[in-house]
Amino acid sequence: MLGEFVSSTHYASLLQRGQRNGAGWLQFDDANLLRDYNRRPFVLEHRLDQHPLFNMAPLFDLCRRLPPRAVKFRAGEIPPDADFDSSYAKFRQGLTLNHTLDNFEPLHAYLCIYTPEQDPQYRPEIEGLLAEIAAHIHPLDPHITWYSTYVFLSAQGAVTPYHMDREMNFLLQIRGEKTADLWNQADPVIMSPAQKDRLLAYDGTRPPYKPEFEARALHFALRPGLGVHHPFIAPHRVWTHSNLSISLAFTFRTRQSDQRTAAHQCNARLRRLGLQNPKPVGESAWVDSAKALTLHALQRLRHPLQHAEH
Repeated sequence: MLGEFVSSTHYASLLQRGQRNGAGWLQFDDANLLRDYNRRPFVLEHRLDQHPLFNMAPLFDLCRRLPPRAVKFRAGEIPPDADFDSSYAKFRQGLTLNHTLDNFEPLHAYLCIYTPEQDPQYRPEIEGLLAEIAAHIHPLDPHITWYSTYVFLSAQGAVTPYHMDREMNFLLQIRGEKTADLWNQADPVIMSPAQKDRLLAYDGTRPPYKPEFEARALHFALRPGLGVHHPFIAPHRVWTHSNLSISLAFTFRTRQSDQRTAAHQCNARLRRLGLQNPKPVGESAWVDSAKALTLHALQRLRHPLQHAEH
């Protein structure tokens, strides 16, 4: 599994670091955070466009240091409704990593660096950002339990197709301009309760894009120094404008999102057992909690050694 789990001890250390350091690279508006965090997308400011490690040359060097599985690349100009999970394999078009890095702009390429925090040079910087996020969201959503980061490098016209992640996200624009389109994860037209259950249970493919969704999209114009918050499982799509682009996606889970995930997974099991309409997650906190506890108990019975604290 990509990313890494955050133990209680590690989280306490991160939280203390974030609270102690005060002003950092990320600049949250407390009113926006309180009103919209994990409910609706909102814009935040940051200073990562001034960070020397997030320029094109050191990032290309990072690509050459990391194991091949940590760097994915493809042609940038693809259909916006392409399947996200298969897009790298389908649109690689015979490219190699070295050829892509050496001819990035002429190829109109798109490249994603998975988990740059595994690199010793980048890890302290990524953990510092994680500490800042922890300090700001702790009053609303305590204890980050897992995180993973991704750096996206794209030439003009690149598209990240419509999809939804199984976490929360802060997408931070460092160079160039992008438009991020987001959809309301609570809108049953966009995702039905059954689709959410299957998504969180990794049962089948992600819910697909439909043309009628377009009128429901929210559009965010991103430039260096701006980012946008993606709530839990919010569908999104990203367009690169007519210049080189660098952005950092900070995906993470918390105890609250873990409980919601477990409740969705319990619902997916109930559906497979023949209960077609279990109570949707989010309608009753105590029902969601009971479902999560039930699922965890079943998992511990089946795999007792896998559920010790990380």
